[in-house]
Amino acid sequence: MSDGQVRSQRHLDAGRARGASIDELLDRAVSAINSGDRAAATALAGRVLAVDRGNTEAEDLLAASPSDRGEIRRLTILFADLVDSTVLSTRLEPERYRLLVGRYREQVQRVVDRYEGHIASTKGDGLLAVFGHPVAHEDDVRRAVQAGLDITRDVRALSGQAQRQFGVSIDVRVGVHRGPVYLDIAQDDVYGLAANVAARVSGLAPQGRWWSRMRWSR
Repeated sequence: MSDGQVRSQRHLDAGRARGASIDELLDRAVSAINSGDRAAATALAGRVLAVDRGNTEAEDLLAASPSDRGEIRRLTILFADLVDSTVLSTRLEPERYRLLVGRYREQVQRVVDRYEGHIASTKGDGLLAVFGHPVAHEDDVRRAVQAGLDITRDVRALSGQAQRQFGVSIDVRVGVHRGPVYLDIAQDDVYGLAANVAARVSGLAPQGRWWSRMRWSR
């Protein structure tokens, strides 16, 4: 048996462990992909799809391909987006708009730091935070959800200040989603469907609210 076959057999043996949950199988599939064991990753993802047809994480893993610059990770993504920022920019002088948006970003950063998440990228007035990198916790999903609740609450308080100081109010939408992403370690950024889903989910949330779209493990 070759080294590759031995490695594949180890992953498959682990996946056959009694009581293995979908979450565990997906984690093992990610580990197999990053170690270069595509056969084991495909088998593990197939086991997930056999009991949970349409599992988007397993489908994504079947097509995932890490490179020398990064690796595949299962992370919880939080996307916070300032509501109607374009309209807001037309109602305020540029300097006041910059000051207000800066306060909003600082508030989101403080909340993410509080729950030990990490701001991976800033796209316009949207901030994308990851939970599970660079430090992983067993309760990263709970941390991201709690951060979403805190962000909506704190931005509501910031809106009251903005109303008194500038005569305008602000609001935020937050989306949370967990799934596989490509983590570009060199650029400290994430790519993939999970990040896009978090952004789309935030767009569906009512103003001042957060929404999540996650599959809970069985």
